[in-house]
Parts: sequence; C-alpha cells; structure tokens
Amino acid sequence: MNANEEQEPFLQRRPPYSKTQVNKQGSNWRDGRDFDEQPIDEFLAYSAIHIDELFAITRRMIATFDFGIAPIDGLTVRPDSGGYALTARVKTKSTLLEKLRRMRSIPLMNIQDVVGIRFDCDLTLSQQSEVANSFAETFRQQGAKRVDIKDLRDKPHSGYRAVHLHVYANAGRSEIQIRTALQSRWANIYEKAGDIYGRDIRYLHEGGEIPKNAEKMVQDLHRLSRIIERIEALSDEPRLKQRRMIKKLRKEANGILDSSNHTLELVAEANAAQGRRLR
Repeated sequence: MNANEEQEPFLQRRPPYSKTQVNKQGSNWRDGRDFDEQPIDEFLAYSAIHIDELFAITRRMIATFDFGIAPIDGLTVRPDSGGYALTARVKTKSTLLEKLRRMRSIPLMNIQDVVGIRFDCDLTLSQQSEVANSFAETFRQQGAKRVDIKDLRDKPHSGYRAVHLHVYANAGRSEIQIRTALQSRWANIYEKAGDIYGRDIRYLHEGGEIPKNAEKMVQDLHRLSRIIERIEALSDEPRLKQRRMIKKLRKEANGILDSSNHTLELVAEANAAQGRRLR
C-alpha cells in the first residue's frame, strides 16, 4: 500500500480483485457449473477487512450519542434497559450461495448484505430515525458514494420491522441494520421459527409459503409484530401520563416474546429427539 492509499479513507479505496471475475464465477457457482473459487475467496477475504473498518466507524459514532446507552453482555437487548448490542458479520459461503440461488438475476457483487452490521438498541422510533440519519451522514463523510435509508417499519417484510442503511462505496456494498429492543427480539425469534419450520417464512413478501404445521406460530408472530408497532408508536408520544402504561405494555410484549421463544425451543428439542429415534 502506498502513502496515498494510507491517507485515502478506506471506503474510497478500490478492492484488489476483479469485480468482473467475481460476478462471472459467482454466476457459474450459482448455476452449478464449473467455477474458479479464487475470485470469490478474494472477495470474501477483502469483505472481512471491509467489515472491520465499518465496525470501527460505527463504534466511534455510537460513542457520540447522548441517549445514555451502554453495551450489554450478550446479544439480547431488552426494553427499558438502556442497553445496546453491536455485531458484525460477513456472509458465509453457504448463506451466500443460498441467496444467489434465491435472487437469480442478481450478480454476486450486487448483493447488498454480504458485509453486514447490526445495531440493536433500546430506542424509541424517533431515536431510531435519528441514529439512522447520523450513521448515514457519517458513512458519507467517511467516503461512501451513496447511502440509502430503507425504512421497513411501516411496510414490514414478513413481519420484520427495522431501519436499514444500504451503503455504496468503492470498497464495496454493505448493509447496516438498526433495530429497537422489541424489533430485535421479534426478529431473532422469527429467525428461530424459520430454522424450525423452513426459511420460506422469512420471505413471504417475495412469495414464500407457510408450511401447514407452522401456520399458527407464524400468524401469532405476525400479530405480535403489529402489536409491537402500535406500542412503539405510543412510545414516541410525549404525554407523561402514558409513560407508565407504555412501559407496562413493553414489558407484556417482551413476556409474550419470551413465551414464543420458549415454545420454539421445545419444538426444536422435540424435533431433535424424534430425529435421534429415527436413526
């Protein structure tokens, strides 16, 4: 790396691999044809550097917030805790191939969330919007060519509600997920349901179907997503007399999420036990 590259913001740097080769070999990989793994491996290796840089930028930004939040031990952010969890990951080869096959017309380099950061935090909706705007401005200042804010709160995807940032930079694309405590808990439990009943339930907005044995659980979780939406809308109301009621509602919603999570754990254990008996 020369002196100019060291001074240039990471997001403005061009990666060392051939984008054309990554897309070509990615298409061959998706379609089951012979392919050269090296360009894909180089892309994923650089994505690991990319995620480290994004994580550092995000962590520095969080330190400037005046919401009175603090990092938690673990990953489960609970309502009214004042806590947050910041995580980062690069898609594994298996999940990347799955997405390539699901999004058949999309070149590998155009998949937005190969590099992904998640910020789960005890926030109100207005604070969530403020965080999204602050992150977006920071990434632009750090060299991103464009940052699009995708608000999934009013038009959820299969019940999933959050605010996502789609970051476009010379270094590559990335996605930043910003979720409130209840949005995060709901999403993690729904993900667990997808692991048990099939990942199709995560893509109902794209034509996925609900398996017969999952209908009640999925319907209950979608209903709970709508309840959470109403509770969070109330949480932004400034009237003092509502605060105690809202706190109680958040606690009740979190209790329902705990119960749903416990039910899914029992189903997973029963499925595992049945699998052992059939061996």
